Amino acid sequence: MHPQLKILLVDGEEELAVALQRELQLEGYNADYTTSPHKALEMIKIMKYQIIMTDIVTLGTDGIKLFEAIKKNDHLTQVIIMTEFSTMDITVKYLEKGAADYVLKPFTDMKQVLQAILLAEIKLSRWRETMRGELA
Repeated sequence: MHPQLKILLVDGEEELAVALQRELQLEGYNADYTTSPHKALEMIKIMKYQIIMTDIVTLGTDGIKLFEAIKKNDHLTQVIIMTEFSTMDITVKYLEKGAADYVLKPFTDMKQVLQAILLAEIKLSRWRETMRGELA
């Protein structure tokens, strides 16, 4: 289901981003990463990413701006929030703003990440089917 799927990872911890990219590539995903929200904004203007996994909390204000810019750029882009400092308020806030899901760091099991990506893939597939039906 995911060979052409492009994922962007945005996390201030390069070691984590590289490890996550490697794991996703082993699973057959096309994954890029950056440690900079500003670089991520440049990347999403050039490349069409269907899923973006980003740490909102540790990236601070830049992370919030990135989230908003992603959704403004393409509302169908599925954003998965990664954080180790999540509270229910933060989680609900971003789910209400259109985040597809969230995962807690540190990742003790890649299954959590893969399940969030699968959920995002399913949402994308449903949106595409709905849009095709409206255009027909």
